[in-house]
Amino acid sequence: MSLFNAITSKLKPTLRFNQGFERMGAYTKPADTRTTEQLLENIEYFAKRNPEVAQFKNELKSMNPKHLGLVSDICELANNVEMMPQSINIQKLRFKDGKTLFGYLMEQLPKTSKNNPNALEFTQEVINQTDATASKYFLADFAKIMEAPEASKHLAATKPLVKDIAQQTLKGGYLMDFVKEKNFMNFIKLLINPKSNPEKIAMIPKLAKAADEIPGENILYLDDFVKSNTPVKQVEENINVLPNVAKMFAKEGKTLDIVDFVNNNTNLY
Repeated sequence: MSLFNAITSKLKPTLRFNQGFERMGAYTKPADTRTTEQLLENIEYFAKRNPEVAQFKNELKSMNPKHLGLVSDICELANNVEMMPQSINIQKLRFKDGKTLFGYLMEQLPKTSKNNPNALEFTQEVINQTDATASKYFLADFAKIMEAPEASKHLAATKPLVKDIAQQTLKGGYLMDFVKEKNFMNFIKLLINPKSNPEKIAMIPKLAKAADEIPGENILYLDDFVKSNTPVKQVEENINVLPNVAKMFAKEGKTLDIVDFVNNNTNLY
């Protein structure tokens, strides 16, 4: 390798996203296989181009290595602008105390890495499962969650559901607005909510699996489910008997409200 090529390669970042056409809506990005050294070099690269990164470069480079990929991803999102009528520029979007969203994130990421790591891991999962527009919409609408360590359990419980939520709310073509992204965030906010029980959030996959065993179209009112005061043990036992109860209801020609049953049935006690 020539000296010129060696210098050029050091100046070139190891980016993760497709620099050309990107799939829209919900999709799973390839795993991030970049090394810590590559991610630190990326921070240097972006610091030379973005004053927001340069200001907090040392703090960003001192973060837990497991969160460096998120720093690089956010920098990449900030420096890419989607060629669409409606796009979000996080370098220009005013967010808090006169800072842009990008500036706020660069300042907040090192603090959150120490004080609220689940917020960063949740944010990474959103970026992993959604297109650039949805990822930026999430950051614009929900970045302040980084300052809420009390939401840590909710974030951890909701993270495994992000892929399914994205697939349900972001499907379909481009709508010339942010309706789908708003629906995605409404679902997220329904779960990451002080009134929601993290243990109930974690039970949603089990509830959905039980509902799938019941013939017909079954609507799950998750708002009522995650906010109910029913003891977790009672709900879990009701879910276990749900398929058999549904069969009994079907034989009798009755309709079963699944969430109402798992929240309120006391016949097992």
